[in-house]
Amino acid sequence: MRRLTQESARRGCQRHTAVTCAAAAAEAPAPQQQQEQEQEMQPISTTYPTRMLSPDEVVEELYDSQHSVQRTTYHSFYSSELGGIVTDPALFVVQLDDHMLHRGHAVFDTAVITDGYLYQLDQHLQRFLTNAAKANIGLPRGMSVEQMRRTILETAAAGCKLNGHVRYWLSAGRGGFGLSGNECGGATFYCTAFTRDTPEEKLDEYLRGWRVKTTPVPLKPPFFARIQSTDQLPNALALMDAQAEDYDQAVFVDGDGFVCGGTDMNLACLLADGTLVVPPFEQAVDGILVQRMMQLLPAAIEEGIEGIARVEQRPISLAEAKAATEVFFVDSTLPVMPVVGWDVMLIADGTAGLAALQVRVMLQQDMQPRPGSDQHTEVPYGFMTGMLD
Repeated sequence: MRRLTQESARRGCQRHTAVTCAAAAAEAPAPQQQQEQEQEMQPISTTYPTRMLSPDEVVEELYDSQHSVQRTTYHSFYSSELGGIVTDPALFVVQLDDHMLHRGHAVFDTAVITDGYLYQLDQHLQRFLTNAAKANIGLPRGMSVEQMRRTILETAAAGCKLNGHVRYWLSAGRGGFGLSGNECGGATFYCTAFTRDTPEEKLDEYLRGWRVKTTPVPLKPPFFARIQSTDQLPNALALMDAQAEDYDQAVFVDGDGFVCGGTDMNLACLLADGTLVVPPFEQAVDGILVQRMMQLLPAAIEEGIEGIARVEQRPISLAEAKAATEVFFVDSTLPVMPVVGWDVMLIADGTAGLAALQVRVMLQQDMQPRPGSDQHTEVPYGFMTGMLD
């Protein structure tokens, strides 16, 4: 009896399987598609010996592993460890035991190259050194502030680009994989000149504006939020979280519900009464360009800039910011980007505002070199490269 029951069950299963397979045949993927899906689902189960590389092979791999952005937009690099500048992107390397890499114990800053001049270099350099002092990082051996400034200018010149950026880092230095910078033999300084390849569809992005998300990522404590250090994990996570939901940028809000700023840029909110409010720098980096904006706006208001009656720097709540008639980011890489949507809400009518566009033009004009400007420093291209004036 048991054998009959098992045999019946087996036949029943065969009939059921045949019916199921016939019904599913129409929905089955094509053989090639099915093979691709199976390959994607298969875990990697094989291993291979780890290579032991010779010095020559290391150099070969440095060249072979370059990505397209590196080859086309990285132009020059200074390392205090090398003691000079290189212009081959494959050689833009930093030693693994540098505390900048394994402890985030370093500060950085960025200045813009505009038509052969560095814009606001001295202001950026002063902030850079102030942040380094807060991070207990001194100058590299044998390098004065004046020499550092010259190195930045000459690295910019070696890049041979009239427009772009220079970014520079000051690290606690090398000396081991411990936590304390006391093990380091001295600070290290790095500088690079680079450009950005902006896709054609993003050239007029400022006319469309950005959508932003209030980030759930916790804000850094005030002391650390004000230091522009290489410890950018909260900023990176906040931006990636926003991008995962098709937002363009994230906004940090403190525990009391006050807006602090974007992941690496300052924010301004234009209220219905014409007051342009900039959040204080207590929990955000003191942006050089947004400070310049606040310096220039009183004269622009006198000349009749539309929509802005006054400028204030004060706390602004999330609710007040979302109710603004205009919101925009300010940063040297933008220089101004309107915000048209915030979380699920539109800002005003959801289009880029006139005030933001006017401020953008004002700052772009200020970034252009002009005789006697205290905001511009000429890059010494001729000395470094033989480029003609």
